[in-house]
Amino acid sequence: MSSSEENKFIVLDKTSTIKVEGDDRIQFLQGQLTQDINLISQSKALYAGFCNPKGRLLAFMLCYAAYDAIHIQLDSSIKESILKKLKMYVLRAKVSLNLLEETFTSIGFVGSQALIERDIKIPKNHLDIVQYHDLIIMRLGQDGERYQLMGEAFKVSEFIKLNFVKYSTMSVDDWNNLNILDGIPDIYPTTQEAFIPQSLNMDLIEGINFKKGCYTGQEIVARTHYLGKVKRRMYRAFVNSASDFIPGDKILSRNGEDIGQLVRSAKDNNKKTNLLIELRVDQAHEALFIKNELIEIFSEDQKRFD
Repeated sequence: MSSSEENKFIVLDKTSTIKVEGDDRIQFLQGQLTQDINLISQSKALYAGFCNPKGRLLAFMLCYAAYDAIHIQLDSSIKESILKKLKMYVLRAKVSLNLLEETFTSIGFVGSQALIERDIKIPKNHLDIVQYHDLIIMRLGQDGERYQLMGEAFKVSEFIKLNFVKYSTMSVDDWNNLNILDGIPDIYPTTQEAFIPQSLNMDLIEGINFKKGCYTGQEIVARTHYLGKVKRRMYRAFVNSASDFIPGDKILSRNGEDIGQLVRSAKDNNKKTNLLIELRVDQAHEALFIKNELIEIFSEDQKRFD
């Protein structure tokens, strides 16, 4: 990690959190998400997907346990639709679902100096969690010192005032670029129901548990897993352009064939744009374009699914 990436933070106001409470919360989510909810704890978060009956993703989620509840983090642009959809499945279960808005805040930060100076235990591995005075601190990314801190808004605000004096702020693009480099997808209104979980590599980031019981869309997801090689995958890539791109923008071959979609993007120094793209594996070594811009896939990703 370069020095320019150290000691920075951002308020994650583009993400929202759904709090799932009640005696049946684990059983309820177990029947809806791709993840085994029993494996989520106050010391470990996990990714999960919420699919339609055809196995296509309605949401990509980060799930963790806190305050006798399961918290589901997702992009704010789909919060209302997902909350409404989940509530449709509650029926007689002892479960309540509510959006945590003004009273709950999440921040992302890079650099462990604030934790070290406060003598806070540093989460060791990806998605490990430690508790600190009712705040939740989670490690993100496979490499580097990137973290997320969540809790009641006023407590998070106090933590920032006390511990982030030497930290500078980072932009949404800065934060999203780190997610892209870590290969973390997301789902937006323009890409809901566009992808199965494996085509976004969720099986490679432990976002799918193939040993758990049934859940909405499970038959399609399991069939893809057990019947052979996945034909579509997600790749890290970039274009030498700072043009505006929208999730769902088409990825085209040299002859104009539609072979994939943009998953997410983030501008990098106004000179290039980093991308996560989903496409047919057999096209990963070909010339690819998005809005007439030539796409360059990371060489290690090109070889990954050969």
